[in-house]
Amino acid sequence: MHVQKNWLPRVAISLVGFELGLALVYLATVYRRGEAVPLLDLNGLRSLPSWLQAAHLFAIGGLCLVLLRYRQRMVRPVSWFLPSALALLSFYGGVDELTKLHLALNQVDWKLIYLGILIAIPVLGWRDLAWIWQSHRASVLWVLVGIGVFLLGGFGAEAAKGAIAAELASHSFAQGLFLGEHFRITIEEFGELLGETFILYGIASFVTQVLPPRAAPDSVP
Repeated sequence: MHVQKNWLPRVAISLVGFELGLALVYLATVYRRGEAVPLLDLNGLRSLPSWLQAAHLFAIGGLCLVLLRYRQRMVRPVSWFLPSALALLSFYGGVDELTKLHLALNQVDWKLIYLGILIAIPVLGWRDLAWIWQSHRASVLWVLVGIGVFLLGGFGAEAAKGAIAAELASHSFAQGLFLGEHFRITIEEFGELLGETFILYGIASFVTQVLPPRAAPDSVP
């Protein structure tokens, strides 16, 4: 029996619905109150969305460590590099989300650092990825879609910042620029949350397929 058929899709759908709700509540409170509720601030430090995003990243890192620990149980064990690199990247991202470490380290091009690591992983781990693509294509596609949504949210929203602000400022209401910036934040943060959910779902599906639970002993009649 495939575990993911029972509960993983339901959990993923619930997460997406919750994240969409957070994004809509954020926009509604900003529009009505002129500011976000600190607990629900999509761009806040250690707010509920921030904790959720960090939880996604820690869960991805934890699954990679599980894969690293029990990889010998796989029909074709992956190398130690791929799960180790993904775990390291995820844990760093989770810590950075909660502490804004990149600001303390004055990493001006911190997004390029993430992008460089994401490019290095498939280059150095291409043998494992080729096998996973052949044997577990659906899981890989979920991860790729998640990475695409994550990057589109982070980089796309930043690139569209000026266009969104100009468009909203051209309307009759005076808060156009203010709402335009918060709309951009919503697109960016929701895109990152949604992308992480897709990545988490893809990796969880893969782990539950390649590391099935040990068969239970036959019951004594």
